[in-house]
Amino acid sequence: MDTKVDSSVSVSRGTAIRSRRRWSVQEKVRIVLETLEAGVSVPVIARRHCVNANQLFIWRGQYRRGELGANDNRDRAVNLLPVQVEPSIVPPSKAVIPDASAAGTNGCIEIEISGGRHVKISGQIDAKALRVLIRELLRPC
Repeated sequence: MDTKVDSSVSVSRGTAIRSRRRWSVQEKVRIVLETLEAGVSVPVIARRHCVNANQLFIWRGQYRRGELGANDNRDRAVNLLPVQVEPSIVPPSKAVIPDASAAGTNGCIEIEISGGRHVKISGQIDAKALRVLIRELLRPC
């Protein structure tokens, strides 16, 4: 003799058995969209729909990542910004880049760059890697 009390609790012979509520993707998306409105409190929306607030935050993350299936990101406007790439101008420094004949030799190099940056390299030195390192060190922060 089973009697239904509500959608999540069934009573059988005097004992209550809880079952989990299954939310459809459309229901999840509808509730998540309510939480994305300005000035809305997620816990308030969660209580209104009898959902744990933590579960609602999980759904929000799934919605943002497109994992709820119904989200095509159509509701978000995409703004593209113009970009112009120009060659960087590297100021001269105290470091001397070795020529190709010195590549692969063992040694020690210390580089001091204005602004207090200091690098010490010991062991086998690769000229290409050293050029990249110096270029990155000279890049403004």
